[in-house]
Amino acid sequence: MDDQAISNLVSTVDLISTTLDSAPHSWRDQLQAIRNITASLEILDATPDENRKRWQLPLITVFQRVAFADADNGGVPDIANWCLRQALTLLQIYPMDVDLLALIGRNWLLRAQKSLARIHYAERGSSSSGASSSQPLSNSEEQRQFSRAVVEAEDRLHSQDYVEARGILLPAVEYLKRAVDAAREQHRANGTLYATAAEAYMSLGNVSSVRINEQYFHEALGYLRAAAEIQDYTLPNHLQQ
Repeated sequence: MDDQAISNLVSTVDLISTTLDSAPHSWRDQLQAIRNITASLEILDATPDENRKRWQLPLITVFQRVAFADADNGGVPDIANWCLRQALTLLQIYPMDVDLLALIGRNWLLRAQKSLARIHYAERGSSSSGASSSQPLSNSEEQRQFSRAVVEAEDRLHSQDYVEARGILLPAVEYLKRAVDAAREQHRANGTLYATAAEAYMSLGNVSSVRINEQYFHEALGYLRAAAEIQDYTLPNHLQQ
């Protein structure tokens, strides 16, 4: 790709990013332009080149933003897959690059959102239909209800959505942990990275057995505390809770 082609590509990516900032719901309008690019562009770098990485990484980042604009409904799989493939190619050259590791981890985390959204919807419906009676329960009845709820919760872990979510979230936490570790080593850790890693660990804990999920929640809490200690960074409301 010559310099003029790269310049045109960078201009297109900048325009898409600026448009998304001002009109986030316009992401569907960007799909054709992105697909025109992904149909003919494949990153095949085999040696480090910082000049190339300076346009490659923002391009993948913006395209991934569009790919998962509607993550709860599965996003745009072809673009999401393209982004993951390009990022993994670059990671072979830059194995300690914090932004690349975080980008890949976030790709996996966003892939899990469809399963997580279905789980949340099903549990909310189950909770509403199972509302308890206003009559006080005896201690033995409360214990029976609690035991039954535990068994039902464990049974749900074997359903398709839970199994799928766990399978996707495992690489999410792996790459995000690597990103955090690399960022700490390079003194580049920031609140957004900590919060994203915490969200991945919490999500994995929520779809895992009570026998093992404590370790995931412990990791999440550590990242949340680290994020909260960063000056001028405020945790999102859902993570503050």
